[in-house]
Amino acid sequence: MRILFLLFFIVTFGFAVSINDSLLKIHAILLPKIYLMDNNYQEKITNNTIKITILYDANDYRNALTLEERIQKRYHNKIKGYMIKTVLLPYEQVASSNANIYYLFPTNIKNIKQTVKRAKQIKALTFAYLNHDLKNGIVLSLEISQKVKPIINLSAAKATDISFKSVLLKISDIYVSEKIDIQGSKL
Repeated sequence: MRILFLLFFIVTFGFAVSINDSLLKIHAILLPKIYLMDNNYQEKITNNTIKITILYDANDYRNALTLEERIQKRYHNKIKGYMIKTVLLPYEQVASSNANIYYLFPTNIKNIKQTVKRAKQIKALTFAYLNHDLKNGIVLSLEISQKVKPIINLSAAKATDISFKSVLLKISDIYVSEKIDIQGSKL
């Protein structure tokens, strides 16, 4: 029984992702601004409100709350004449939610795919904490090094009817999934 408990403990905490507080601050600043870089954002906004849904697993509730507070503190619930409404939502409830932006804290592939599916249905921007989630159909993430650089998955953006302004595309890295032919060469 002790071995089973120890194994469970190692698996649960060994694969947990540590959330960087400074990174959350940067995400809070850029989330609404990047949304406004969609050429068609005005057509997608209802009731003059940009709705940001912050999706989380139970272990990231405090981080989700921190992100929400930072967005509210930075923008005082308003940007360029639009209201900003933030909603904290467990991944299990994403299928029935509506948002302009889905922010994804680290989670499993099932939750990511369910969120991407919903985002496609309602033409919402998906923004992931982790860069490697781009391979699962997420539209945007950030690369933080000496500079902050958006990473855009153009095929995911197209699938959710998002067309970014050229100025954003010029300063961003473009995510390209590697396709390999039968001989093992990159296409």
